[in-house]
Amino acid sequence: MMKFGNPYILFLLLLIPIFLIYIGIANHRRKKNFEKFAESRFYDFFMQEFSVFHWSLKNIIFVGAIFFMIFAAARPRWNKEVQILKKEGIDIVVCIDVSKSMDAQDIKPSRIERAKDQISLFIDQLKGDRIAIVAFAGRSFVQCPLTDDYGAAKLFLNLLDTETVPSYGTDIGGAIQMAMSLFGEAEKHKVIIVASDGEDLEKQAIKITEEAAKIGAIIYTLGIGSPEGSTIPIKEESGNIVYAKDEKGNIVFSKLDINTLSQIAKIGNGRFFPITPQQSEIFEIMKNINSIEKKKFDSKEFVRYKEQYKYFVIIALILLIIESLIIYKKKTKFKRVI
Repeated sequence: MMKFGNPYILFLLLLIPIFLIYIGIANHRRKKNFEKFAESRFYDFFMQEFSVFHWSLKNIIFVGAIFFMIFAAARPRWNKEVQILKKEGIDIVVCIDVSKSMDAQDIKPSRIERAKDQISLFIDQLKGDRIAIVAFAGRSFVQCPLTDDYGAAKLFLNLLDTETVPSYGTDIGGAIQMAMSLFGEAEKHKVIIVASDGEDLEKQAIKITEEAAKIGAIIYTLGIGSPEGSTIPIKEESGNIVYAKDEKGNIVFSKLDINTLSQIAKIGNGRFFPITPQQSEIFEIMKNINSIEKKKFDSKEFVRYKEQYKYFVIIALILLIIESLIIYKKKTKFKRVI
C-alpha cells in the first residue's frame, strides 16, 4: 500500500493537462500568426527545418519529468516497517527547598536560583528517565508529577520561588515522604535528590530517611549555600530590602548545614555533593544514577513506511537528460520557394 508524506503536493498534477492544452493553443496561434504575414507555402518551407515528431516527443518527455518530480515531492512511501520502542530508565524525584532561607545570596545570584540552574542542567542530562519535582518549605507539594517530558519539567521548575509554598519553616523529612509517595511500591530503586541548604527545622529528616532506605530509597543531597552563611533578604511592599530576624529581633544568619545533608545521604545510600562553581556535582550525581539498574517503562509500537521518493527523482533526471539531447530542427539544404 502506497502512502504519501505530502499528499497535497499531488494536486500540482492537475497543472499538467493545463500545460499540455497551453502548448497546443500556443502552436495553433503560432501557425495562425505566421499565415497572416506569409502565404501557406512559406509556412511549409519553414516546417521543412522542423521535426514535429521530435518536438512533440521532447515536450512529452519534459512533461513526464515534471510528473515524476511532483510525485517525488509528495514523498511516496511503501514497504511497511513495524518498530517497537522500548523505554528504559529510572524514576527520579527532585525535592527543592523553597523556604525563605533560599533567598540568601552567599551563592550568586541566590540559593534558590542556583538550585534551579543546577536541576535544569541535571534534566538536560536525562535520557529516558522520568522525573518529578517536589517543592518544600514548612510543608511539601508536588510541583511536577513523574514525566519524561523534560520541557514541561523545566517549565514547572522555572516557576519555583520562595513564595511558592506559603508556609514558614523547612521540613526535609516531609519532602522525602512526599517523594516516596510518587514511586510505585514494586520499584526496586527509588532515587531522590534533595537540593537544600540543610536547615531542617522540623528535625525529622534522619528518621524518615531511615524508613525510606529500608524500602529501597537512594537519596542524594545537593548542598546549596556556604558554611560561612549569609543574611536572608526580604523585599517589603514598598520595595525596601530588609533582613530576616528571629523572635528576639536579631538578624538571622543562615548557613549550609553540611552535617544534616551528609547524614541524610549516608543513611539514604547516596552521596552528599556541595555546590561548586564548576557544576561538576551534577555530572557526578548523573554518573552515580547511570550505574543503577534501569527499569522498563511501557513499550510502544510504531508503524512506518520507507521513503521511496529517490526512485522518482532518478526517473525525472533521466527524462530531463533525454529531453535535452533531442533536437527537433533538421539540417536541410536551401531550396527555392518561388
